Amino acid sequence: MQRVALILLAVLSLPPALLAQSPPPTFTKDVAAILQKNCQTCHRPGEGGPFPLLTNEQVRPMATSIKRVGQQKIMPPWSL
Repeated sequence: MQRVALILLAVLSLPPALLAQSPPPTFTKDVAAILQKNCQTCHRPGEGGPFPLLTNEQVRPMATSIKRVGQQKIMPPWSL
């Protein structure tokens, strides 16, 4: 019991910033700006990309592929 009290005291004495968890990423706050900068020039209606990447509903099914081609530096076409 004394050990539990000591652990609890140690945790409660930590600065609040260490205890706070960062919120999960959101499409609007975290993803959309990256897509606008790197993808939407081509991935929008009427342009060269084969599918649009404008909304969360359009991006979500492509997430695994987007991650893979980004890590492999296939997209965006950096050679341009």
